This record gives sequence, structure tokens and C-alpha cells, in this order.
Amino acid sequence: MQKPTVAMVLGDPAGVGPELVAKLLTQTAQREKANILLIADRDELQKGLSIAQVSFDYDEISEQELPSYSFKLGKPALIHHKCSHPAPFEYGKATEQSGVYILETLKKAVTFAQAGYVQSICFAPLNKQAMHLGGLKYRDELHWFADQTNFHDFVCELNVVDGIWASRVTSHIPFKDIVPNLSVESVVDCICLLHKSLTQAGVENPKIAVQALNPHGGEGGVFGDEEIKIIKPAVEKARQEYGFDLYGPFPGDTTMREVQRLKIDGVVSMYHDQFSTALKLLGFERGVTVQGGIPIPITTANHGTAYDLYGKNVAIPSAFEEAFNIAVRMGTGVLNTK
Repeated sequence: MQKPTVAMVLGDPAGVGPELVAKLLTQTAQREKANILLIADRDELQKGLSIAQVSFDYDEISEQELPSYSFKLGKPALIHHKCSHPAPFEYGKATEQSGVYILETLKKAVTFAQAGYVQSICFAPLNKQAMHLGGLKYRDELHWFADQTNFHDFVCELNVVDGIWASRVTSHIPFKDIVPNLSVESVVDCICLLHKSLTQAGVENPKIAVQALNPHGGEGGVFGDEEIKIIKPAVEKARQEYGFDLYGPFPGDTTMREVQRLKIDGVVSMYHDQFSTALKLLGFERGVTVQGGIPIPITTANHGTAYDLYGKNVAIPSAFEEAFNIAVRMGTGVLNTK
């Protein structure tokens, strides 16, 4: 069976990213799941290995060697990238130099994916403040990825815990702006994006639940009419036009119960915290974020850089391991569609 190649980057070197990468790649079983291309400053990778008190073998190659390079079973390849910022890294804090490094390494990963050298990307935790200091012009990395890939359709973060995926029609906007940004089209777009992502991750005929917006699902319009005017028509449209296996809309406070009862694979919510709160309570330490909609599968752990834990060898790699596993499955899906 052909294995995908996953590009892996350290995220913010001032946080726990290098330690997490080291703890993941010291596991033989993980290394053998895919061809792994590390894009990292060699010294920062070595610091991660030292912090985690582990080691693994890797080949160091140049960018020019990548097109013809043959990966060896269980042996990652490293492309050394030295940050262009003149100042050295400062650890345990958000800095401009870390932000520059994050953007440069992610840019290389995207470029390699666009050239067909890698099928998916998995990055260790990054910090938005550092990225903005380093030149990020978008509110988050998702929209930066959309710009880098020249993608102009619907995008949203997908959160994954224990095989349950969650998407949201609106995301990083003020609460007062949620309703004006809801439409039949935007809800259908979100359903389609989630269905495509689940399928690419290997879920056949995914079962998707859609959440209502108002208390008790609006109670027939007594508590709001968005369910009547927007959400139910969107569910029916997606069901009729695409044949998706859809359920709901379910009130926010009973959705998780229905997810467990019906064995739902994914949930479409209307705003940022609506379903992700329950999902994070289910298993915060195992949470994954997928950059939903981007034409390249891109995953990361659903937690931050934990600057306060830098150098302490206490970072738990379970969420990053699951992010890597999803990147492998989605990368395999890319291979299977070629």
C-alpha cells in the first residue's frame, strides 16, 4: 500500500512544539505510518529532542533533493530551515522572530504540497500573536492558508475528538454578528465541507447532525425563526441535492446526547462555542484542529503553545499524535483520488 508523505513543522519553537514533535517521532509505530518530511531548524529540533530526552534517526536533505528522494521505512527526512529574522529565538514568549519562523516553515510546507511532494501537513502548536508580530495579515492561520492556496470558497476550522468531527457556519466573529452571517447557502456550504472532510479521512457515508441556533430549537418560532427560515431549509436542500445522511436541527443543549445515541460522525454548529465546548469537555487533551476547506489536508493539536511549559518535558503528545494520525488518513485519501 502506498504511503502518503506528511510535511511536519515545529510550530512555534518558543513553545512545546519541538518537544511534541520529538515525542511523536521517537515512536517507531508512528514513524512507519507515513513518509515524514520535517521542515525545521535543525538546532530547534535538537533542542526538542534534548528536552524530551529521546532520539531518532533522520536523513537531512536539501530542497533540490526532495523531488527524487526515496524515503526509508520509519526514517523521517529533514529539510533544514534557518529563520530569516536576525534575532535569536526567545523561549517561553510570543516574539516577532518566532512568528517569522512559523510563517516561513508553513509556507514551505504548502509549497511542497502544491508541487505534489507531500499529501498533507501536520504542524505543532503555533501562536497567533507571534504570527501577527511576524507579519500575518489575516485574523488566523486558516485564512492565511486560504490565501496561500488561492482558495476563495467556504472555509472553517474543524475540531475532532474521539472520532467526532465538528464544523461551524460562523467562527471568529462577535456574537452580535452571528445571525447576519447565517444563510441557507452558508449552512449548506458548511455541511458540504464537513462531509467532504469526513470522506477524505476515510469515513464512508458519514452521519452528520446539524444544530439549531435558538433555545429549544426555536419552539416553532416562539424563541426565534432562524430554524424555520434558514437551518431546516438548508438541511433539506443538502439532503435532496447531495443525498447526505443528515439529522436535526437539534437544540444545542441536547446535541451531544443525540450524537452518542445516533452514532453521529460530525456536527454542524452555527457559531464558535456552540458544540466545541461539549467536544472539548469530551477530551481536551485529545482534540485536533483540521483546516477545513483548504485543498491541502492540514492538521494540528487543538491546544496552544504552552509557553510556560517550555523546556520542562511535561507536554502531553496525545492531541498532536491524533493530529498526525488524521493527517495520515487524509493524505491517504489524497493519494487514493489521484
